[in-house]
Amino acid sequence: MEHYKLFIVILFILLMFAPVTWQAIIRRKLNPPPMARNDRKLYRLWRSDPQAYERQYGEMDRQYLQAQKEKNRTTDQ
Repeated sequence: MEHYKLFIVILFILLMFAPVTWQAIIRRKLNPPPMARNDRKLYRLWRSDPQAYERQYGEMDRQYLQAQKEKNRTTDQ
């Protein structure tokens, strides 16, 4: 009877944490744009409507990436 209760408790814990763990694994595989990586509001916008994010922040992301490339190029020399 003790093993049965232990099994139920372990099964309950697994069922409760499985969705959260699965979402965390999926989120790690995503590759958000540079500005959305550090800003929760922009990340939510990117997840809910990528086209709207691109319209509003796409040019800023491209400028940011270009500045990072320039910075890396000057520091590598």
